[in-house]
Amino acid sequence: MLAAHVRSIYGLKVLKRKHKTLRKLEKEDRVPTLHGHQVWQSSYLVMDYLHQRPLAIGQRIMDIGCGWGLLGIYCAKYLGGKVQLVDADSRVFPYASFHQQLNEVSVQIVHSSFEQLKHADFTQQDVVLGADICFWPQLFTQLKLLIATALAAGVRKIIIADPGRPTFMQLADYCRHNFTCELCPWELGGRTKTAGYLLIIDNHRGLKPG
Repeated sequence: MLAAHVRSIYGLKVLKRKHKTLRKLEKEDRVPTLHGHQVWQSSYLVMDYLHQRPLAIGQRIMDIGCGWGLLGIYCAKYLGGKVQLVDADSRVFPYASFHQQLNEVSVQIVHSSFEQLKHADFTQQDVVLGADICFWPQLFTQLKLLIATALAAGVRKIIIADPGRPTFMQLADYCRHNFTCELCPWELGGRTKTAGYLLIIDNHRGLKPG
């Protein structure tokens, strides 16, 4: 049985807003400032995709703009992934750390913005995941460079989910013109009812010629 104010989503234990840990962090003025104050629904789109089309066991996975880290924690728990959680806002890390402990997995936490991630940071990664991370125009610019850098470093797959914001659709259009990728509409029902898009780039097919 789940403890009070904890729910189960895709097999993960997730704190509800009234949980004493969240209330304590709020009272201590440790609320994230870069929109990491809650779980954004696009994370569940990627979880559903990976549930239907799982990665090979033991992949090295970077969850960028991780927020509470649920996407990476899901990969560690159900895909045996070696996971790195990355976020520019260090205030999300107490939330990520608590969910890591709650779900009994081990992940690495890294404080970094998109533009601070370099070629060397991606050479030890197989997969890069992100959800609800392209909501400002400057993030479109940063993610263009990040994607190119990750692919050049040998990352095999990149998956980014979003409800369909204009900045994300701009990123998807850029990727269609420069890489071999697909943009997939994705929809969930039930308690996690939400809809959006998955931008999926598979590096083994390489860059488009010319």
